[in-house]
Amino acid sequence: MKLLSPQDVRALDQRVIQKLGLPGVALMETAGRAVVHESLKRAGPSGEGRLATVLCGTGNNGGDGFVIARELHYRGFRVHVYGVGDPSKVGADARTHLEILQGVGIKPRWSDQAPQGGELKGLHRSLLRSAVIVDALLGTGAVTELREVMKTWISQLDGRHDGLVVSVDLPSGLHADTGQSLGAVAQADLVVSFVAAKTGLFLGEGPSSWHELAVASIGVPPKWVSQRRPSRQALEATDLTRLMPSRDPLGHKGSHGHLLVVAGSAGKSGAALLASQAALRSGVGLLTLATAGEIRARIEGLVPDIMVEAVRGGASEAQRVQKLVQGKSAIVIGPGLGTSAAEIDLVARVCQASESPIVLDADALTALSGRPELAAAARGRLILTPHPGELARLMDLSVQQVQSERLSVALQAAERFDAVVIAKGARPLVVAPDGRWSVIDSPTSALSVAGSGDVLSGMVGALLARGMSPYDAASAAALAHNQSGHHVQESRGATAAIASDLIEALAMIWPR
Repeated sequence: MKLLSPQDVRALDQRVIQKLGLPGVALMETAGRAVVHESLKRAGPSGEGRLATVLCGTGNNGGDGFVIARELHYRGFRVHVYGVGDPSKVGADARTHLEILQGVGIKPRWSDQAPQGGELKGLHRSLLRSAVIVDALLGTGAVTELREVMKTWISQLDGRHDGLVVSVDLPSGLHADTGQSLGAVAQADLVVSFVAAKTGLFLGEGPSSWHELAVASIGVPPKWVSQRRPSRQALEATDLTRLMPSRDPLGHKGSHGHLLVVAGSAGKSGAALLASQAALRSGVGLLTLATAGEIRARIEGLVPDIMVEAVRGGASEAQRVQKLVQGKSAIVIGPGLGTSAAEIDLVARVCQASESPIVLDADALTALSGRPELAAAARGRLILTPHPGELARLMDLSVQQVQSERLSVALQAAERFDAVVIAKGARPLVVAPDGRWSVIDSPTSALSVAGSGDVLSGMVGALLARGMSPYDAASAAALAHNQSGHHVQESRGATAAIASDLIEALAMIWPR
């Protein structure tokens, strides 16, 4: 799903007005009717005997609300309209629709104060009895802390009503770009977003403020929307087929890439095994695991599908590392590797020796946080897969800072290290140095298990080895990883989930 910032949408609106000659008042009419259409698909088409309550601000969002109130009235609803703010400040386009609304006999009850006493009781009664409740208080223009008056009005939309609560474009009080709360955020059953979904719906507090999303074009040509750069996406299960390359039915093992996994140490062979097995289940043709000598024999006995080499760090291993990376389509380094001086040296040597794309995970990220110059010295494209703690160390921030500004921090990391970054978490972010980013808004606790990150790194490595670009490989792997978690949760339950279950589920996730 394409996501746009408020600035994108305003630019597109202006282009429609200037290039197509469609006035703002007409866009408002189309937007309001789209909200009514989507609302009645869920609440039922007939308004006879039913009440609707519409809360309107003084901006364009409120203008949409005036159209919605009128259209609901035409469909037989009894409509109560509450205007919040100074009615003399209603904008020109919105005022046109306010006057039309008043012309059909519906006069908003205006207030620039927090509801209290009889007004508050009347509002509560109206909300409790309404089949449809429309939040048209604030739109994308709200970017600063709200006045207490507006916070109080928004707080009435707290998700405790039986009627369908519909937010116009986005829940009031939510920053349209960052998803941060501006002091209070409406809780919506349905958001009808215009032109495209806004980025803030999928960031910060955005995902917890709505349950269902519909997008209405309102007259903007889809081609104009798709051309907006940088690209921002909310990835969905159906995107996996689009992202994945077709598999040549006449191909052989060499056609699907050769992945080198540098991972594992004494006591941490499981990380190497998980990354390797996940890569095999993600379609790579050949896989070589370079691991600590003391666990090599054990791993060879467990997984007959891979080639195993012993490796260690240090100057004496320079030629050995050079030989290992030769002919490899992609490299994964870090899972269970260890963080001794020798192992950090090994990370550095691999980065400097190969021109193939390299996934840095786990202990390799620890090495990078201590020696950030490794990124500049790397000859191949880098893909970083940090969890919040690792991202905090990479950027010299607290975990709290990372969690409160995840997208911003991830974009800064991508730029600093010239790398694609998968910022792991309940809602993973995939970001590129050129500003592109994707989010997966589908949390599952089945992924909250030891070894889940090792599985993801192996998946990314396999897709890179198969020839996908770093950004597409990271996006597809993160999405498939998420979907495997959902499959495990549905088939076995999250409580009993282990990382190897995620690998087993991949056979049901990858396009066939």
